[in-house]
Amino acid sequence: MPAPRSDSAGMRTRWTIVLLGMFAGIMVAFQIGKLPAAIPTLQRELSLDLVEAGWVLAVFHALAAAIGAIAGVYADRWGIRRVAFTGLLATGLGAAAGGLSDGLTLLLLSRMVEGVGSITVLVSAPALMLRASQPGDQGLAMGMWGSFMPTGMAVMTLLTPLLLALAGWRGLWIVNAGLVWLFAGLFWAATRAAPDPAGPGAAGPGPWRELAGVLGRTGPWLLMLVMGLYAAAYLPILGFLPKYLIEHHGYSQSAAAAWVALAIWANAAGNLTGGWLGHRGAPRWLLMIVALTTMGIAGWLTYQPGFSGEARLVFAFVFSGGGGLLPSSIFGSVTRHAPDRNRVAGVNGLIQQSTNVGQLASPPIFATLVAAGGWPQGPWLIVGLTATAIGFALLLRRLERRG
Repeated sequence: MPAPRSDSAGMRTRWTIVLLGMFAGIMVAFQIGKLPAAIPTLQRELSLDLVEAGWVLAVFHALAAAIGAIAGVYADRWGIRRVAFTGLLATGLGAAAGGLSDGLTLLLLSRMVEGVGSITVLVSAPALMLRASQPGDQGLAMGMWGSFMPTGMAVMTLLTPLLLALAGWRGLWIVNAGLVWLFAGLFWAATRAAPDPAGPGAAGPGPWRELAGVLGRTGPWLLMLVMGLYAAAYLPILGFLPKYLIEHHGYSQSAAAAWVALAIWANAAGNLTGGWLGHRGAPRWLLMIVALTTMGIAGWLTYQPGFSGEARLVFAFVFSGGGGLLPSSIFGSVTRHAPDRNRVAGVNGLIQQSTNVGQLASPPIFATLVAAGGWPQGPWLIVGLTATAIGFALLLRRLERRG
């Protein structure tokens, strides 16, 4: 099954465009990373219980979970650079509206706006990076792309206590809006030379037929399922860890945020390692299985009784760093399973849609398990999710060996 050729075949990789694409993803990750360390403040000021806080964490992903695949198809048709820029503007709008909200309902609605803007960035930015990369550099480029989420989450998780102290949670939201809008202007100006051809227009097949072309292949479905289950397993473990460290081990809000930020950052190192190993020829399905096995074991241990706070952080580092092998392996496989190079964003959209479904559903389920049976019960969800994902990774192995 040959990989689609890059638009830059025969040309040098434009690393500036690759980096700008990665930083567009980091702007999105800021909107996820600002929340975990702010949960205790939101609970106190808005009188939220743990399940409601879980929905604030998850609802960001609600509309993105519904529109990811079709957003990817339209990004291919309208021009991925233009769609990424529009998504950045919308993400900033949602963050600004959140900072002005006066209750849970408006905060949830603003998070949904952030999610819609973010999904358009997340389906288009990696496609832009691929088009700016030589085929031989695409694996490394996707390893870089896979690191956007842990990098952005870690930086914002680390900055959140400082911003909360200086400006409160509303100020935290407004600062994020400003950062996204400033970057959007830089992105638009600096990517003028980026390859951004519109996909098939009115004379070509309609968007639903293009989407059917993606959905008619087995590979995108397996990539979607593995990534969705990974995302569902990842977010609850680290999303609730600052709260656990504060309440059960006496950590300050800033200390808990700093340590969890470092644990999240370990995921970026794992992504870069996975991208490098895939570039060197390591089977990506095997990297996925190693990542998922590590996550299942370490994630379960993180919330079991009898461990010190330091031991829990070690488990969280292993969970996050080992899990980082997976996203770069997924994104590095996209070109192999896309119908052609004009439908890479469509496959990315399908993957991002499943990612958001997982991130939408798992925090409230995790919180419900904890509320019903205590913290040790929540990680059983993680064990089930990772075990199921391993099964789909094995099916991907069979498909690739057959192809």
